[in-house]
Amino acid sequence: MISALAGAVDLLRCPRCATGFGLSEGSLRCTRGHTYDIAKQGYVNLTGAAQPAHADSPAMVAARADLLASGRYAAVGETLVAVLPTEIDAVLDVGTGTGHYAASALDTRPEARALGLDVSVAACRRAARAHPRLAVVTADAWAGLPVVDDGVDVVLSVFSPRNAEEFARVLRPDGCVITVTPGADHLHELRSAFGLLGVEDGKERRLTDAFGRVGLIAAEQRVVVRQDQWTVDDAVRSIMMGPNAFHSRSVAVQAEAGRLTWPRPVTISCVITRWTH
Repeated sequence: MISALAGAVDLLRCPRCATGFGLSEGSLRCTRGHTYDIAKQGYVNLTGAAQPAHADSPAMVAARADLLASGRYAAVGETLVAVLPTEIDAVLDVGTGTGHYAASALDTRPEARALGLDVSVAACRRAARAHPRLAVVTADAWAGLPVVDDGVDVVLSVFSPRNAEEFARVLRPDGCVITVTPGADHLHELRSAFGLLGVEDGKERRLTDAFGRVGLIAAEQRVVVRQDQWTVDDAVRSIMMGPNAFHSRSVAVQAEAGRLTWPRPVTISCVITRWTH
């Protein structure tokens, strides 16, 4: 865990003064003396503030880990890896969650290293164990990325916040951003059956506009659509791992799911886009 941080420390900058870090006796210490302790799980919290209310809880992180382990999102991970550049030095995974997608990228690019960032402490604790070449820090993507200018070859944003200005700042001139965004039909069977939050209209257009303002254009785009027969456990985990968990209680969701017939078809639909300068 410490070795992962040691391998990525040159990618980090202090969120208070924007100077570089070094490792010092179980801590990250910047050139101006600001110090952040490395947690026993191997991640470093760089927020300097209490965790926000929208951060994923331990229960949400556990639900996501279980659903990803089931293979329901395997097609997303496979397509994501397929659009990665062949030669990569450094990957930044913004909103890394459990570290699942960053680990998949590292498994296929043995010379690469990765830095995972998430605002959730529970997510960072789990992500720090996801891969020996994945360093993990707690940070809020909207507050500015604690990453050096022109530092990474690839920025990953898988169903996570997309701070276009910061992505462009940390990306090397010949690098790329890879986003995964939900399609209109994503989980539509669950949204209909459980009255869940929907996919915002115009999401892709707004993303294109935001990236265009910082000089990033879509160089490649792939649509992933897969329908499988989901179990009741799959459905409950899907609901309780995302934003709907802030509006639903697990017991109530399980009770509602129990009134339906399982297994039943559920659609995964997303757009994977590679953006370049």
